[in-house]
Amino acid sequence: MKRKLSPWCKEVKKAMIDRDMSIADLAAELNLSSAYVTRIINGTFIIPETKKRISKYLDISSELISS
Repeated sequence: MKRKLSPWCKEVKKAMIDRDMSIADLAAELNLSSAYVTRIINGTFIIPETKKRISKYLDISSELISS
């Protein structure tokens, strides 16, 4: 069964689409592995510090991080 994406995950994906940015691009900008970033964005890993870094880079409201 598919996992439902959180509002934060959806906003990250939208922001990446708007910037024509891939997971690899985002990972490189943040000096993280693509696999790690994928797991964070898909909600498999919940690491608040990394979510904050991604949010700051993509200019996403920090209020969505806890969702």
